[in-house]
Amino acid sequence: MRIVLFTKIMIDVKNLTKKYSPETTALDNISFETGKGEICGYIGTNGAGKSTTVKILIGVLEFDSGEVLVNDIDVKKDSFEVKKITGYVPETANLFNALSPAEYLEFIGTVRDLEPRLLKRRIDNFSEMFDFKDQLNESIGNLSKGNKQKVLITSALLHNPEVIFFDEPLNGLDANSIFIFQDLVSYLVSKRKTIFYCSHLLNTIEKVSTKIILIDKGKIVLDVKTEDLKNSANYTDLEDLFRNLKTDTESKKYSYEGLFD
Repeated sequence: MRIVLFTKIMIDVKNLTKKYSPETTALDNISFETGKGEICGYIGTNGAGKSTTVKILIGVLEFDSGEVLVNDIDVKKDSFEVKKITGYVPETANLFNALSPAEYLEFIGTVRDLEPRLLKRRIDNFSEMFDFKDQLNESIGNLSKGNKQKVLITSALLHNPEVIFFDEPLNGLDANSIFIFQDLVSYLVSKRKTIFYCSHLLNTIEKVSTKIILIDKGKIVLDVKTEDLKNSANYTDLEDLFRNLKTDTESKKYSYEGLFD
């Protein structure tokens, strides 16, 4: 992958802490940066704090302490401005099932203040690329999980955002759609978009990311350029690294003999 020199910090997190209760700390004083044109692969186990981080970054979840800037905009002070320049694909699609994809995307475009002809052209382009043009006027509730995900991805990108947050964006997509999505990500990076990509698919993260952050129990335990990681001693792949970062007491060992007895 071509090495890009990052001159502008688009996501700047300093000493971020989020508690859901006095006993439950989701994010424990974490700090990191993501540059313009960078794909940050953000990985960790279930409950590590990935989705909490993303919801804070897009301005929909309050936090207890620290500073979060997106394109130099303070998320706590002006979350509305942050929402203008960001796109977000959540882990679970929450769409208006009674609407058709065309109606839903037109609604999103209106909220984003897109000019009608530009909006129609982008809906046509995305629906053709993701092959759901024939379903544009069907009820969203009748769509397959994969087609719902395509509509969700489209809605996040319609306004051509500068910073894009993906939280398990491949949910439900077939193999061909995954290839198209990966090519789309490469195109977005070529246009110097900043992408924050959460996924359990470690091989995908390794292929597309320019830097990798591993979070575990609310703490960042790895923050490294992907190229540097691949060139490090004894590195094989991200999956082995992920396994090896667990201690023997943390890694559960199972004997599968007798499992179905």
